[in-house]
Amino acid sequence: VAAPPPDHPVNPTNPSKLPPQPTTMASEVPETMRAVQYADYGGPDALEVATIPVPPMAPTDVVIEVHAAGTNPVDAKLTAGYIKAWPQALPIVPGWDVAGVVKAVGASVESLKVGDEVYSYTRPAFDMAEEHPESKEEKIDATTGAYAEYAVVKAWKVAKKPTSLGFVEAAGVPLCGLTAWQGLTKHLKVVKGETVLVLGGSGGVGGFGVQWAKHLGATVIATCSAANVKYVTDLGADTVVDYRDADAVAALAGTVDKVLDCVGGDSTLTGLKALKDGGAICSTANYGLGDLVAAEGRGITGTGFLVQPSAEQLTELAAIFDSGAAKSLNVRKFPLGDAGAALMASKLGRTKGKIVLTTKHLVEEKKNVWAAGATEIEGVDDDDSFMDFM
Repeated sequence: VAAPPPDHPVNPTNPSKLPPQPTTMASEVPETMRAVQYADYGGPDALEVATIPVPPMAPTDVVIEVHAAGTNPVDAKLTAGYIKAWPQALPIVPGWDVAGVVKAVGASVESLKVGDEVYSYTRPAFDMAEEHPESKEEKIDATTGAYAEYAVVKAWKVAKKPTSLGFVEAAGVPLCGLTAWQGLTKHLKVVKGETVLVLGGSGGVGGFGVQWAKHLGATVIATCSAANVKYVTDLGADTVVDYRDADAVAALAGTVDKVLDCVGGDSTLTGLKALKDGGAICSTANYGLGDLVAAEGRGITGTGFLVQPSAEQLTELAAIFDSGAAKSLNVRKFPLGDAGAALMASKLGRTKGKIVLTTKHLVEEKKNVWAAGATEIEGVDDDDSFMDFM
């Protein structure tokens, strides 16, 4: 693997590109790490295992030794170059979900210490400059991803993981868990006694949506394929509807107060029809929602949103897990070196629960096990319910 160019921000031979290193409390952190990255946009075969510098740490950062990294459909979209409007610079280490152990803390960090077991949604917060001015210049690059042995993250994005979850299970929580939580609490403002419809209850966002809505005191109806009805019922849904059953779907019309749409496409229309007059829908997967809401009328409101990092909210979610009110979703594990296969499985959008990469299985330098033309991938179930943008 070629070394970074002299002006690359993670090149350790170019001191002018490195911020001043603060005095830290730290255990041993190496200068380099193994990571999965892509040097150009493409499919899963664009990913390769490389040895790269551990990113420099600022006073407000923590260094996490990664035990597991969650995958999400957005990883495949970014790898393919579909979201170039977001600030980014090649090469890129993908992934924003991480669970591991704190190995170093910046001089300004008071909330965490070396040895803490943590989890984080690490997304560069370029959209949160008003609240976190230091994040204005953050971008997607080789220093901000989770598919690596180490991740350097702003402390305000990092929380102690639930003690009731292992690292693999915890790595499946941050992006999807926060998406469902922010959708239900901030955007839909769900309150006790309401009826909430979760479209795509067997996927990542939907699975947590079912559990968070129950925790908030709602009656929960969820859609999924017939094969996953028991799984979604076990997550706590009061009623589970096979989305292929036209009669059962039609019977939802006018029965719910709020809709969390984790599927998009025609399912968004199902959600709109299910709402009572004056109801509200929030979608993680349909960015044409405004036009659809306007066409539906009936006083219905709707919103789409980009989930934001938050250690405070991750701490709230950890407390819910540790109280016994929520449990891990179904998790399928891939070795970090097989990130291409995991990315393809996530991209297909038919995963029950979450796909997580584990670093302890890091393989020798090779691209991945995904081969064009393969018809089956470990960890993929026949369920169309997880088509989340994120």
